[in-house]
Amino acid sequence: MAQESHKLKGYKQDKKMINKKATEKILAIYWFAILIIIAGAVVTMVSLFYGTPYDVRDAEANIMINKVSNCLSENGKLAQELFIKNKNFNGNFSLKEKCNFVFETELKGDAGEYFLQTDFYNLNNTKIFSISDGNFNLYTDCKIEEDKYKRISKCVEREFYSLSPFSDGGIFKIKIISVVRKTEKNVK
Repeated sequence: MAQESHKLKGYKQDKKMINKKATEKILAIYWFAILIIIAGAVVTMVSLFYGTPYDVRDAEANIMINKVSNCLSENGKLAQELFIKNKNFNGNFSLKEKCNFVFETELKGDAGEYFLQTDFYNLNNTKIFSISDGNFNLYTDCKIEEDKYKRISKCVEREFYSLSPFSDGGIFKIKIISVVRKTEKNVK
């Protein structure tokens, strides 16, 4: 009887060992499946990140517009530097100099990769004054009516209203057009 119980005990231990090995094999399959899913996710994320370049020209053009609007209008009033003594617009005002823009790029001999134009209108939508700086040839890209992805440059246009710095209470509509080319660097 003692011998039979000893055999029965050995049989149960052998059965436990077989079950343990089977469980380990099943867990190994799950681990490999999890590893394959994680590796696939990593490969997918890397290919999405490095696969297509991100075009930052829109963001760059918007940043330029924000910088121009902050330079021209302080606390809702136009800057005094825009005007000469008799309340006329200053024809010598340079966006590049007054707003601290650097339009030069690392490409040698380029005609310019940026263009800024600021138009001032009265409330009757009559253009009063215009300031532009940069490569004017890029502005013609904004006039193309074709699909926006066929253009070489990115054009962003925004407008805002500002008060005259003088006590006459004049209100101006300011329209800013920013153009960024930089296709060699940003678009592949």
